[in-house]
Amino acid sequence: MAKREFKNKKIKQIIKNIADDFRLTQEMNEYALLFYKADGDGMISGAQIETMLEYVTTGLNELNKNIAWREEFLKENAAIDEIKMLQNLKTIEEEYLALQQFLSR
Repeated sequence: MAKREFKNKKIKQIIKNIADDFRLTQEMNEYALLFYKADGDGMISGAQIETMLEYVTTGLNELNKNIAWREEFLKENAAIDEIKMLQNLKTIEEEYLALQQFLSR
């Protein structure tokens, strides 16, 4: 059975960040539970790897195709700092890419 341990501090932090995002929204779906468990265990194995990779890949696809959504959102929410929002999205993209690379080994 394939196993991925989170020995790298960056990967540990990415897992924690995603789990914390789910905690903030109090989600309990399959992906949320996977990230909660991964954050607590410091590893994933077997089918969990594919499920996490699916989540990250889908997230990256959504980030890449939602440029128009971002522009519309910023027009409707003028109080939001555009630079900060784009920086946050870029950070998410970088984290997802790093996690995708780690899981694909």
